[in-house]
Amino acid sequence: MKTFFKPLRPASFFIFLSLMAGILAGSISPDDMTFIFPVIFFLSVFLCLSLYSFKKLAIFFFLGLIFSFGYLSIQSKLTSDLPHNHISNYLDTKKIKIIGRVISFKKHYKKKYSMVVLVQTIETQDTKKNVSGRIILNLYGLSKISPEFGDIIFFESSIKSIKNFKNPNAFDYKKFLKLKGIFGTAYTNPKKIKILPQTDQPGFFLKLIRKIENLRTGYYDFILNHARYLKTTQIIASLITGKKEIIYPDMRDLFSKAGISHLLAISGLHLSIVSILFFFIFYKIFSFFPLLSISGKSKKIAGILSLFPIIGYAVFSGFSPSTQRALIMIIVLLFSFISEKEKDIVSSLSVAGILILALDSAAFFSISFQLSFMAVAFIAGGVSLLKKNFLTQKKDVISKIGLMVCVTFFASLGTFPLTAHYFNLVSLIAVISNFIFIPVIGFIVLPLGLISLVCFSYFPLVALFFINVCNQILLVSIILLEFFISIPFSWSRITTLQWNKIAMIYLVLISIFLGLRGQKKRLALMVGMLFLLVGFNFSGDLVQKMSKSNLTITILDVGQGNSALIQTPEGKNILVDGGGFSDISTFDTGRFIIAPFLWQKGIWALDYVILSHPESDHLNGLIFILDNFDVQTVIKNRDQKYTEPYVMLMKICKKKNIRIWNP
Repeated sequence: MKTFFKPLRPASFFIFLSLMAGILAGSISPDDMTFIFPVIFFLSVFLCLSLYSFKKLAIFFFLGLIFSFGYLSIQSKLTSDLPHNHISNYLDTKKIKIIGRVISFKKHYKKKYSMVVLVQTIETQDTKKNVSGRIILNLYGLSKISPEFGDIIFFESSIKSIKNFKNPNAFDYKKFLKLKGIFGTAYTNPKKIKILPQTDQPGFFLKLIRKIENLRTGYYDFILNHARYLKTTQIIASLITGKKEIIYPDMRDLFSKAGISHLLAISGLHLSIVSILFFFIFYKIFSFFPLLSISGKSKKIAGILSLFPIIGYAVFSGFSPSTQRALIMIIVLLFSFISEKEKDIVSSLSVAGILILALDSAAFFSISFQLSFMAVAFIAGGVSLLKKNFLTQKKDVISKIGLMVCVTFFASLGTFPLTAHYFNLVSLIAVISNFIFIPVIGFIVLPLGLISLVCFSYFPLVALFFINVCNQILLVSIILLEFFISIPFSWSRITTLQWNKIAMIYLVLISIFLGLRGQKKRLALMVGMLFLLVGFNFSGDLVQKMSKSNLTITILDVGQGNSALIQTPEGKNILVDGGGFSDISTFDTGRFIIAPFLWQKGIWALDYVILSHPESDHLNGLIFILDNFDVQTVIKNRDQKYTEPYVMLMKICKKKNIRIWNP
């Protein structure tokens, strides 16, 4: 019998596309779900009717329902209809008494640690009310007793609303947290927190999570207390415990410039490495049993057993949303391998994407989600082009090395438009860096770190030995990375790639792929879409150039202090001050506000940077700007301050030969 699904193959891929399209449409539409329910009703009716008479149309009605589901799922997260007792109704008031349950692991920062609290009760001078909603609780200071996952805590604090910086095209932090169900932040000292007794006994799940958190915190404290080299130890802590927030910005920048920043955060790569290591161990064990080897069951059993350690590693590393998505992808791909359908990579990826978005539609906007799927998709497409090449046929060492280089190249090729958009950085040495450091960090440092985790409670000296070995490897790696990024043109900061240009790049890459595969009809379609997009982009750029004939002054919202961009009709770009918070704050206005704004406007060079006076709320944001933009002249008064930011500013000017003018 002829199936009506035949024209759309594989079906899971088109379901995945429809779901993503619905989520995207829902995210850019106003908060209005009234019309979507009639649409769902009529699509359901048409689907039922088409199954009886027009079966070829049924798939399109079904995809319409999937689109509607995606639209509805993201709209339900963004809608402002919250319960009357929601915590958002009690924001920005005086201090109130709060009772809530800790529902996340602690995140450690340089001068604080934070956790997510599900608020249950608030008490003001007049009333005591039961409420709902999540907040972020920031704790400054040290205490012998700190809240753990599942604890019910009592503290006093005002709850601040989440606010955005009001700059054009700025990151929507409020929406970002809203998609996570978080509506406010609170601040207190851990010594002022009371852990309340619970009426019911903690269940097995809660006990297990607490033991995992205690193990994470214990290992984290152990390696930091015995750290000889803080920066390398922080990398080990990030690899094992998932605490990437503790890594210093300069180390993050080093890895980003080398194109290997993905190694610092738990991702699909790390879970894949763990699964490969355990699969190899289990497979070698079961290979000693002839019956299992002959029947081919040893691989399947090893694959199933590998699920347990990767799930354990994912939970231990904090089970962040990005880790959850990576885990789902790895499990789906592992099951496709076990069921001997690993060649159908498109279906496997699509199923993983459907599961991830069905569980959390907001995952579509996650950088890790986009990068992971693009990397795997380009690797799969690239390897398919090499099937007739000796790299995939021969088993000698040279062929395997060549295949590894190609895989790294395809992953870098697939992700570079997105990394250029989100991070404004292109690394031309990414292929070399990944080829060297994925094996070094992934297959040496990570396993040795996991061994030290197993040993640190009972055999601390053994654990320290492995940690020191990892430290030495990372020290050599850092020296090599610093050499790599010192090579001229090895990396470059670029202005923000707009989505239409990203689409153009991907259309070009897909057209090349289709041309090499000999798929002429699809190639013609892609080329047609590319010409339409080029025409649209050219007309938009022409209008934008015509509008740049006036003097423009943009006053930037930097939260505290001042910052302004002056653009002259002659094309000069002048930045006045950079804003900044006090030295106790880790928020860098230059990195997170001013630089993204300049890159969005296509500015990578500044003719003048004016520092009105060297106070923190005018100076601190300029450090990142001077270090990452082509600045010709710094204009400042004769005031001098021997603070760390001011000294750093002068060092950058000297290192980059930036002229300093004191009028």
